Amino acid sequence: MRGAREARPRLFAVVVALLLPLATHGTARAEETPVRILIRTIVPLDEALHERTVGQVSDLRAKVERATDATLEPSLTARLAQARSLATRREAAMVVWFEHPPDAGPIVFIALPSRERVLVRPVAARPNDVMARSTSAMLEAASLVVRSALLAFEAGAPLGVPNEELTRDETPAAPQEPAREAPAPAPSPSRPTRPRQARPSVPAEQPVTWRPFVGAGWQVTIDGRSPAGARAGVLEGGVRYGRWAALTRGSLGLPSHTRGELASLDVSRHSASILFGYTFARTSSVELEGLAGTGAVIVRRTAFARDASFSPTPPTTLTTPAGVAEVRVSWTASRSLPVRLGLAAGADVLVQPPSFSYESARGVVRHPAWFVEPRLGFVAVLQP
Repeated sequence: MRGAREARPRLFAVVVALLLPLATHGTARAEETPVRILIRTIVPLDEALHERTVGQVSDLRAKVERATDATLEPSLTARLAQARSLATRREAAMVVWFEHPPDAGPIVFIALPSRERVLVRPVAARPNDVMARSTSAMLEAASLVVRSALLAFEAGAPLGVPNEELTRDETPAAPQEPAREAPAPAPSPSRPTRPRQARPSVPAEQPVTWRPFVGAGWQVTIDGRSPAGARAGVLEGGVRYGRWAALTRGSLGLPSHTRGELASLDVSRHSASILFGYTFARTSSVELEGLAGTGAVIVRRTAFARDASFSPTPPTTLTTPAGVAEVRVSWTASRSLPVRLGLAAGADVLVQPPSFSYESARGVVRHPAWFVEPRLGFVAVLQP
């Protein structure tokens, strides 16, 4: 009997020794389970933010995955609902997306569906901030926001604000029936409510960097000589950096016909110029840009006799320097699209306007050109 009593503690010790490694192994595996972070990528800049975030949290217990979508939902309420759905399907603890206001850095949104909270952090508040002008600094700052949120999440610290704090203004109030009795007293002003500004969904803007572009179009120049104006096809190409642009432009004109008593003239107007531009105003779909530069206007004249008494001279080409000024309004359906359509109005100031003349029985017939030649044009610009 005594031996049986002594065997019971020994048997209990053996069972504990066998189960303890299994429990320790299970606990270690649970501690090693990484926090899954899901990053929504909408525009190309989001891809760069995703890659920078992967590197930023590589030393932490986290697994960063990507969820590519065509566009964000129209309201913050819908975006939080989509984040909750993605977190459920992908078993993610955090869902991250970025919004890109014009002329500023991105805004980082970090949703925690399990806690019904969301963290909102703008990376750069003003367009002249260093982070708004530097792509590398902006990417680093945005990824640090995600890293800091991950550390707080692992530590169990409060993160962000409740979802209803940001979506309260988006939820329409239910209609109330009119009161049948005495009206209720006005609410006490002891706790004033602070109005919250809903964040609009804005098109994405690419970071400030050198961007090449090419364009083609059509223009009509009022030169004072051509009855219907000097018409020409236009090709241009250059680079943009933020609001600044530098480009070269060339035009190849069609002959314009002018008839006189003894002769008719075919005059073709060509040009080549170097321009510098600045965008004065910009919205999500419209830009107003000013251009100025210098170049040369090339005019080629060919005369044809309409009377036997007139002997035409050989074709003549005249070249004169010119100053160029222009205002252009460009439109695009979306700032993420690479094609812009523009209408331009400008003028060429000729240093020495070319003129043509010939003698007839009635005197000298002149075909002068204007010193300032107004111009209207249309251009389609491709900017990848």
